[in-house]
Amino acid sequence: MHHGESVNEHCMPPGGQSPAEIAHAAKCELAEKTLRLFGSLRLRVTGFSMLPSVWPGDVVLVHRRGMQQIHPGDIVLFTRHGKLIAHRVVFKTSDQELPSLVTRGDALRSQDSAIGPTQLLGKVSGVLRAGKWIEPPTRLSFSAQIMAMLVSRSGRTAGILSRLRAIWRRRCEYEGLCQSC
Repeated sequence: MHHGESVNEHCMPPGGQSPAEIAHAAKCELAEKTLRLFGSLRLRVTGFSMLPSVWPGDVVLVHRRGMQQIHPGDIVLFTRHGKLIAHRVVFKTSDQELPSLVTRGDALRSQDSAIGPTQLLGKVSGVLRAGKWIEPPTRLSFSAQIMAMLVSRSGRTAGILSRLRAIWRRRCEYEGLCQSC
């Protein structure tokens, strides 16, 4: 180890990625190939960007779809920088030669940069929550919009809501009321 080099820099493989980052990228690549080969895939959600439509811990069912089958309001799965992202379509260009989608997480303030056909993997057609499949909404209710706005303004809000929801779900499971969770 040279003077000024940190332990993390020393442990990183060539290319600057940590073993965890390499493993995550490999999982994303495997998921992408599976979806492209077999046409559908189930993934467990880890992020907060789609609250309240999709919560961390939910499982999303994604079906392979082309640009012509996607509409504003749909939640799509796409790749960006070796990561899988599921966000809602807010705008679709009508350009037949260079079609693109503009997306945004429900709980995010700004839109993503446009994605093209090669980045699009598919459409989220179902969400498994508390043992029950639900169809993802194409529009947020007023209360869901308020919740998304609160989460977008404070990461702390997302953590609090997530903890409250986990407590509520445990209580539902304990009392056998999971149909409504």
